[in-house]
Amino acid sequence: MITLNELLTGLSTSMFVLIFLTIRWRTPAFIALLLACYVAGFGFGMAPGSILLLVTTGFGDTLGAIGLTIALGAFLGVVLEHCGATTIIANGIILLFKDRFPGLVLAVTGYIVSIPIYCESGFIILDSVRKQLARSHKVSPVFLSTVLGCSLYASHTLVPPTPGPLAAITNLNLNDHISRVMPLSLLFSMVAVFAGYAWSMRFCNTPVSMAVNEKESSVAASPSFSYPFFLAILPIVIPIVLITLGGIAAGFPELSWLTFTGHPVNALLAGLICCWPLQRAAGLQPDWNLAVKKALETGGRILLVVGSGGAFGYVLRHGGMSEFISGLPDLGHLGLLLPFLMAALIKTAEGSATVAMITSSAMVMPLLTTLGLESNEGRILAFLACGAGAMTVAHVNDSFLWVISEFTGMDTATALKSVTVATFFQGISVLIALEFFALWIL
Repeated sequence: MITLNELLTGLSTSMFVLIFLTIRWRTPAFIALLLACYVAGFGFGMAPGSILLLVTTGFGDTLGAIGLTIALGAFLGVVLEHCGATTIIANGIILLFKDRFPGLVLAVTGYIVSIPIYCESGFIILDSVRKQLARSHKVSPVFLSTVLGCSLYASHTLVPPTPGPLAAITNLNLNDHISRVMPLSLLFSMVAVFAGYAWSMRFCNTPVSMAVNEKESSVAASPSFSYPFFLAILPIVIPIVLITLGGIAAGFPELSWLTFTGHPVNALLAGLICCWPLQRAAGLQPDWNLAVKKALETGGRILLVVGSGGAFGYVLRHGGMSEFISGLPDLGHLGLLLPFLMAALIKTAEGSATVAMITSSAMVMPLLTTLGLESNEGRILAFLACGAGAMTVAHVNDSFLWVISEFTGMDTATALKSVTVATFFQGISVLIALEFFALWIL
């Protein structure tokens, strides 16, 4: 059985290596995670051959479970961007609100768009819409930028098929329950959106001249497309509906076809099929090879991070942590606070929400029984707590903060006062909502 000294040595040195390499030496996250696997394994007193087996098995099993889902999600995002669907969704939501409530328009748009698209890409794509609303309504760019960033961040950290949530779902053995996770992810990400919107409305609605010096986007304007709103949003809605229906049908053998179509891989394939009418409506000749190439540029790096994170999780879970922790005094009173704090500490130190979710979910998995979260409901709540922690907070070591700052012209101090503080309240709000929800569901 692992000793206290070995446990502390393995955990502390591996976390130090992970954070030091990514922050100080700017080492790619997947390499830092792989090195952390070996440091943790040797710290736990494991044999070299055992460490290597856990690393390769963990990498393969993780990508085997969610790799195709991540690849299809990245591909879907590229196709939607190429067809101009995200801009049409934004314009459709503007019409829905009859050109009123510009902040709410961006909040709803960012929330939807960031489900299939990474938050950084989503902000760049929607930046022209943000500028248009700021000019036409004479609203503070800081307010609109913070609202858009917070809404994109909420979906990015809580809603699959984004890679971070998918990897955390795998680490917590929730792959067979993703249809139950999805509705709750959508619900609690709305809590995060509301918290970010409320903070922005109260504290970021400053005069334009005092807040930012708007820059022209360095990205070339995308072509203008015109086709119905329902066609643009269909590739996003269909996978969500299929996954949810698949979970409802799981208990009914006669509806096994719904369970089949509700698997994330099949649901995302259905979403991609819905993109064909977009290509025709936009008058584009589909260049699927180019789309695959662009998807690999964004999704390939994420696949490496997720696979390495899965390997790190395997080492942590099989290093004797469970047996040691089972002998510790009761930690049940910490409940959801522990996974939240684990993710928040890693996110604040390392900067990546994806790495924070992967690492914290792997670390909390052996603790579920001790925390009273071993049931399916408990593991879902632990997953959401990791997501809440992973958005707490976005500051100078988070690339998303610099995307917002660069495209809006915010200085660093303004970005920290607005976006960083807003993400703090987002994470805290989701945690509080989860604690109240846990009183009812557990």
